[in-house]
Amino acid sequence: MNIPLTVNGFNPDQNLVFLSYGAETEFRRAIFSILSFYAWSAAGDIERTRILVYTDQPQFFQTYLDQPNIEYVTMTPEVMEEMLGGTLFYHRRKIASIDMTFKKYPESNVIFIDSDTFFTGDATLLFNGITEDHAFMHQREYTFEQGLGIFKSFNEGEFPEAFIAYISDRDLIIGGKPERFTKNDYGWNSGVLGLHSSFSMYMPDVFRLNDEFYENSRWFISEQIAFSLILQRRKILQAADTSILHYWGKRQKVMLDKLLVGLLNSYKLVELKDKTLIKSITTHWKFKVEVDIIQEKAAIALSLGSWLYGLKKSAQVLLKDPFNPLLYRELIAAASSKRK
Repeated sequence: MNIPLTVNGFNPDQNLVFLSYGAETEFRRAIFSILSFYAWSAAGDIERTRILVYTDQPQFFQTYLDQPNIEYVTMTPEVMEEMLGGTLFYHRRKIASIDMTFKKYPESNVIFIDSDTFFTGDATLLFNGITEDHAFMHQREYTFEQGLGIFKSFNEGEFPEAFIAYISDRDLIIGGKPERFTKNDYGWNSGVLGLHSSFSMYMPDVFRLNDEFYENSRWFISEQIAFSLILQRRKILQAADTSILHYWGKRQKVMLDKLLVGLLNSYKLVELKDKTLIKSITTHWKFKVEVDIIQEKAAIALSLGSWLYGLKKSAQVLLKDPFNPLLYRELIAAASSKRK
């Protein structure tokens, strides 16, 4: 793939990578994530960081971002198709964007961040924690067996079931050596990936395992499973959730998308560079997301008649935000819907 050379006059040693294409909601999320990076990063970290945005609409970003260390890689239809590698699995483009970055800047570390994230704390701990032996993903989630139970609860159990059947009693080759995995191994969320430059040697394995997993299970998290398994066996894997919030839930995305439209329509480009403003917004939005996640769990539990769990979550959410009348209304409505 031909990627345009950078014209920026600085010498960074790490790349902060975003993949954002197809819809303005995705663009706004990525723009805010980039703004939060600038707000929460020290000047030295900004200077050492090249931001690469893989997108089909670079002009949308340039309306809100004019910093010199941002490099845009335009994703033409041909490039987007090539990133799929002959599959129909669109998350494979995440692997491809990381691989393209390693190939273009082989001496630099890569921090890939999903668009539906934003920084909520000092980024230095994350950046300095990436070494040849240490890597980051967003957070550890569940064993594959636990994932089977979770996905069965919303009628998608066939995907983890097929995945577990595929890996059981099978050697998976990582770095030329066989490895065995079981249903008791953990999956990690790949909303954040902090990878040392030396990890580039494992990118062919990431592609291959991703393609095998998806072909044999159709599980839509095949890409993050591939990263999870390789990193757990070859690196000391750490969570990045202390400084980055990942709001992947559909309900939380809807809430943040509305807030993002308001933010980008209300402030001029120069105002969006105000660190104090963006820090304040990220702190407030982090609180709103955390409250909403608990509220969602409480409402679902009450509507299903899981009273003990529902009341426990209701108490948690009301303790966090006791003066929000909308929370009370939703909980009452959820409990009432079950009684009917």
